Amino acid sequence: MVGSLLASATPEQKCTAPDMVGYDEAQALLAACMQNIPLLPIEFVSIAQADGRILAEDVRAVMPRPEADISAMDGYAFRCADMEKAGNTGLPLAGQIAAGDTPPPLGQDVAYGILTGARLPVGADCVVAQERASIMDGRVHLREQTARSGLNVRRKGEEFCKGDMLLEHGQKLDWRHLPVLVHQGKKQVAVYKRPKICVVANGAEFGATATDCRTELNTQLLAAMLQSKGALVTRYVCGSDSAEDLHKLLYQCVQEADILITTGGISVGQTDHVLSVLNQMGAKCLFRRVKIRPGKPMTVMQLGQKMVFCLPGNPAAAAICAQLFVVPFLHCLVDEKYEANASIATEGQSRFSYVAATDTTCFLPVHFTENKGENSISLVPSVGASDILCLTRATGFVKVSAGETLQVGDMCQMIPFTS
Repeated sequence: MVGSLLASATPEQKCTAPDMVGYDEAQALLAACMQNIPLLPIEFVSIAQADGRILAEDVRAVMPRPEADISAMDGYAFRCADMEKAGNTGLPLAGQIAAGDTPPPLGQDVAYGILTGARLPVGADCVVAQERASIMDGRVHLREQTARSGLNVRRKGEEFCKGDMLLEHGQKLDWRHLPVLVHQGKKQVAVYKRPKICVVANGAEFGATATDCRTELNTQLLAAMLQSKGALVTRYVCGSDSAEDLHKLLYQCVQEADILITTGGISVGQTDHVLSVLNQMGAKCLFRRVKIRPGKPMTVMQLGQKMVFCLPGNPAAAAICAQLFVVPFLHCLVDEKYEANASIATEGQSRFSYVAATDTTCFLPVHFTENKGENSISLVPSVGASDILCLTRATGFVKVSAGETLQVGDMCQMIPFTS
């Protein structure tokens, strides 16, 4: 398919999508585009391989937990009415029950020693802790009159019953969820395949022979961010300003990946070839540039059913744009609904003031602190869109919409960086 698109494209093709859209419009365009993007395929993996994967099925209980009435501690199981009737003479000890045993029904006027997690014999209705009883002449005597029906008994199904919803489709699995799957007898679980992403930086300054060679940062930054969201990321650097070299690399990436991300090379300089090369490959532009700061050059294109996110070259701008556009897109690949800034916002009192330009939505790096129940949000000093140190000091960002003013003392919301 891509080969035919290449054959039919011409170098003169230009991006015909809306130019310089507002932030809300950009998000709306991406959300609408998502209606035609298929969800990721489903695969089955072993429970040992499920950590970090996105669940592709609802998991309902096929058995209750506990599966029967069990003892909550080491002690003695009996029928309360029998012990009350026995009084000071106690109840004869009929045997010992360990976890894994299937005990016979409780006989009349007897007690059993029982270990934590062991199944109660049918007819027993309480367990007295071992240290609250004594054995004399083979009989169980209570040190204190503390026995009551239900004491130290974990009832069948008290945690969950058969048919209860345990885990919902779309849940990211971690160590907390795996025991639930194992308890339900699952050997394998349905998960979404990890999206394959190619991240490409370009520029002669990254070439080994450049007289002023620079260290390329963005592919490492973006790969770490997206891998934490479950993606399989391959990093590439085109260390030249050759449109032909870039074309070859991007064509290779389109064959490999579900999603293509570029960083840099999308401004209007003579060596900025990313958009023209993608146009030659047949990509259609969803929007070209967004009224945001940082990240104004941000562009999104579509090649067939594959999305192409063209991020700015400055690291902080690339990071913010990835958080705003790429991460929500990944969430949507395993869910029907696209939500920008799906992270739960944290509210606090602003310790700074800021005035956004009338036509620009600003995203400011901030640090959240909590002291004696008071939440504060402080601006992290930054030298601009190229700043990488400010990201290490920030816990998230605050959105100040176009034309809005944020004053010291105003309540505002921090959108935390996704881990």
